[in-house]
Amino acid sequence: MILAKVTGHVVATQKSDELRGSNLLLVTALGDDLEAIKDRTYVAVDSVGAGENDLVLVEEYFALSKDRYKAMSIVAIVEKVHRER
Repeated sequence: MILAKVTGHVVATQKSDELRGSNLLLVTALGDDLEAIKDRTYVAVDSVGAGENDLVLVEEYFALSKDRYKAMSIVAIVEKVHRER
């Protein structure tokens, strides 16, 4: 899983049958310091109702058939991150 921040919304005029009715969000992976990692931005299928600036957990291959697509799916909205220093 990847800890990420929702940074935008993707509008697609045509989608595959598996994606119809799904929202597509732009997410940027976060590092250990919870800062965005450069060049680690993905489009993910929103399966939990996430919104812009939400912290989320993203899982690869969760939403669609592994044989046909390499999809990212948002599987959780993160309320807090606790770390021991």
